[in-house]
Amino acid sequence: MQLIPGFLLCLFACVVSAADPGVEFFENRVRPVLARNCLACHGASKLGGLDMTTREGLLKGGQSGPAIVPGKPLESRLIRSVEHSDEKLRMPLGQPRVAAKEIADLKSWIEAGAPWPEARLPEKQPVTGITPDQRKFWAFQKVARPEPPRVKGEWARTAIDHFIQAKLEQAGLKPNHAADKPTLIRRASFDLTGLPPTAAEVDAFLNDQHPDAFARVVDRLLESPRYGERWARYWLDVARYSDDRLESEVEAPYDNAFRYRDWVVRAFNDDMPYDMF
Repeated sequence: MQLIPGFLLCLFACVVSAADPGVEFFENRVRPVLARNCLACHGASKLGGLDMTTREGLLKGGQSGPAIVPGKPLESRLIRSVEHSDEKLRMPLGQPRVAAKEIADLKSWIEAGAPWPEARLPEKQPVTGITPDQRKFWAFQKVARPEPPRVKGEWARTAIDHFIQAKLEQAGLKPNHAADKPTLIRRASFDLTGLPPTAAEVDAFLNDQHPDAFARVVDRLLESPRYGERWARYWLDVARYSDDRLESEVEAPYDNAFRYRDWVVRAFNDDMPYDMF
């Protein structure tokens, strides 16, 4: 029994000594640098079209071209970006420059041919199909018009209200009472434009006794330019829009970025169909 720990230690030493030195260097000195400084933007999100989670992604590069040129660190955009030698490629974004020792390790790795352990794995992974249970997910079902469920009382006014009230009843809950007119116009104004209603708008709604008074308020808010300005922000966030390069030390605006921002706002205000958008 005394020999087992010594045997395992010897076996471990043999495995380590047999490992590819380039891969070992990558795992110990390069992967941590990439994970700490690069993958927040160039991992799953692939900012700028650059995927740094694989060697193939680095070789392919993003919108600016290949990130690395194996054997040629000085020609690699990755090195120029972390050295801040290129005004347009200063990475990591908004962070201090990578340490000189880490840059030297990146150079050595690229000069050695950029070895990467995953490169040894099969390029094609087995394709798995969708299981019957997964196929039942609502997004895979054909569009249908279900019959609204029957509910108690007179709270539900529309078909959608019937579905909402049915779920509330299942949970043992009751719907809230209808909002009064000042509350209603305030909610609609904040929801559709992000702004409170003016005193004149509130008074006009309170004095409007027509059955479609609230519908007219909604129509007015949808026609307001403020509607597009409010709701375009959500799409611009998804698209990671920015007026400038987010440099921490200097202002570096994109000269024509506002054109895309204004176009998105107009698209919302014009009710542009999504397939055209």
